[in-house]
Amino acid sequence: VCGPSDNAAGGPQTALPYAYVKISDGCDRFCSYCTIPFIRGRYRSFPLERVRAEVAAHAVAGVREVVLIAQDTGRWGEDFEEPSTLAELVSTLAEEFPDVWLRVMYLQPEGVTDDYLEAVAAHGNVCPYFDIPLQHVDEGVLRAMNRTGSRAEFEELIERILSRVPDATLRTTLIAGFPGETEELFEELVDFVEEGLFDYVGVFPYSREEGTRAARLDGQVDEDEKAERAQRLRDAADAASAPRVAERVGREMDVLVEGAEEDGQLYGRAMCQAPEVDGVTYLAAGEPGEVVRVRIADTLLYEMEGE
Repeated sequence: VCGPSDNAAGGPQTALPYAYVKISDGCDRFCSYCTIPFIRGRYRSFPLERVRAEVAAHAVAGVREVVLIAQDTGRWGEDFEEPSTLAELVSTLAEEFPDVWLRVMYLQPEGVTDDYLEAVAAHGNVCPYFDIPLQHVDEGVLRAMNRTGSRAEFEELIERILSRVPDATLRTTLIAGFPGETEELFEELVDFVEEGLFDYVGVFPYSREEGTRAARLDGQVDEDEKAERAQRLRDAADAASAPRVAERVGREMDVLVEGAEEDGQLYGRAMCQAPEVDGVTYLAAGEPGEVVRVRIADTLLYEMEGE
């Protein structure tokens, strides 16, 4: 919910054709449910030279997709003596490593700037993929989380993304059962998900972390109720996402081959599928690390079949 874990970073990974590269550490948001600012400290962007060197090392090792991660990727560069932007970072990397797919994760709503949208639209090797954690849509709940935004603002944001990047894939994460979330407010969250605006929705029941402001809030939701709401929200998300994924049938897509299952079935991922979270695409032919062009013949919820 808060950002990447420690195991989502490191040096060159030759076993898989993708790798994670951290572009910053720490966080200044102080969401009321999160301990990361206290554990990681204030937000610190990593220099361009450091990020470029790590991407270069992965490219030499045969990695074909680099996933840029941070607690808050959209703020990259703003703390430099000469400020830079995520759009500039992505454009620089895309031009220097044209054979490497670039994917950005953990992009907060405020980080989706016009410049960033232009950078995504301008570079064919930048995945038109937007992982934007919203957490909730009710303004009162969001303020209790120490977050900004509203349902109307989020709907407008999605509209703006699609106007600039029509083939965008959209992912979000939501928290069910946050303190003060009534059944009525939860139903508003379900209604938002049922609009079918997102290809993928990650759902988490609120976790009461000791030492956070949220842990001291009134209106704590019962554990069983939190679990039930989270499952209801997942079910709604699956039902809303399935038609969006099914619309891919008949389209041609590039797929990065990752490997084979025990029965020999090849699989990989298209640009619309982030590693480890969005399902895979099954293939008839290809070698690990190779990008092959396929036609999507069928889908099963989040999985796709290429031919």
